[in-house]
Amino acid sequence: MKQTNQKLRFLAVFALLIVTACAMMSAGVFSKYIAQRSVANQAGYNNTLAEAFKLLDQPIVVNEDGSYEKDTADDAEPTSGYTYKLIPGITLPAEPYIEITGKTEVPAYLYIEVENTGDVTLTFDDAWSPLGVTGKMGGDVYVYDSGTALTGDDPEAVLTVPTFTVDELSSIPITTEGEIKVYAYMIQQVESKSAEDSFTEAPEL
Repeated sequence: MKQTNQKLRFLAVFALLIVTACAMMSAGVFSKYIAQRSVANQAGYNNTLAEAFKLLDQPIVVNEDGSYEKDTADDAEPTSGYTYKLIPGITLPAEPYIEITGKTEVPAYLYIEVENTGDVTLTFDDAWSPLGVTGKMGGDVYVYDSGTALTGDDPEAVLTVPTFTVDELSSIPITTEGEIKVYAYMIQQVESKSAEDSFTEAPEL
């Protein structure tokens, strides 16, 4: 029986979830909080938390034998996802990463949500830890830097945050298809709320 190479599709979803604060005009302190949502790379981007917020993946090339490797050409551009054939025993060079430009001084937590329906194993960067909640899109949620809020005040600074890699595929042919959907969020820290509370109390996407 002839085996057909099944596919694993990486879908990088760009999302920026922002909770902004509305200050009292007289006292100059925060008194009311308004939830807002902005989607990165689209018109109307809200830069309360950063000048730019992107979820990207490495550029790749396909070798003659069907295997993959990173495209190291000077003009290679990052992608927003890629469809791979799952060839037994190969390594997929998928390494989604977050790019934040000009993080403002407003404190914000950084999260990723990963929905993995593929027959593959992911190894997460050490900077990520499970949040212990189900994401708004149904995936597993991870928080960056043990739930330490990000701050910054340099509009030119670029923070690049790796997420995970895909373990070498089994030598046994994979007979199912699947997807790995990745979502990235920043949520403003309000009133010293924890990363878990900030995520669970944020508005639905």
